Amino acid sequence: MKHLILLRHAKADWAENGLDDFDRPLSNDGQGECQLLAPWLIQNDLLPDHALVSPALRTRQTWESVCNNLPDAPPHDTHDDLYLAAPGTLLAHISALPDIVGTALVVAHNPGLEALARMLAGASPDDAAMRDMMLGYPTAGLAKFTVDTDHWDQISVATTRLDVFLRPQAMDD
Repeated sequence: MKHLILLRHAKADWAENGLDDFDRPLSNDGQGECQLLAPWLIQNDLLPDHALVSPALRTRQTWESVCNNLPDAPPHDTHDDLYLAAPGTLLAHISALPDIVGTALVVAHNPGLEALARMLAGASPDDAAMRDMMLGYPTAGLAKFTVDTDHWDQISVATTRLDVFLRPQAMDD
């Protein structure tokens, strides 16, 4: 059994002064959201063994902030195609993780991240986590899945269960 955490980057500043979307930094609110992530992961015994991180500035800053507050910084990979990736691209990278990884964290963007989370969650409209996720995937929103396989290349809607969907405000409770 494995765990997958799909984390949307924290809130970013709007592109101003000709700043490219790729180079948008975290806003002050986003930095505050990041302060809630690592304590929640620690409290829920979900320390990642490996992370996949989009190369955009806001996702890298989200990841760095989480890492700075974890007991040990796990290894991570940054792939150019994770920037604004489609669900299939995200899933391909997750499927390629080594089986030694027990808990994987993906820090990426909407709409691809939300689409992947909805796909992996399947049709469970009676589930509270699914209902929460259907209300939208905010910045610093987190979906935690149990993956019922020992091999990442077998991840699918049939092997995943959405356990928790959290908005940053709920992490502070």
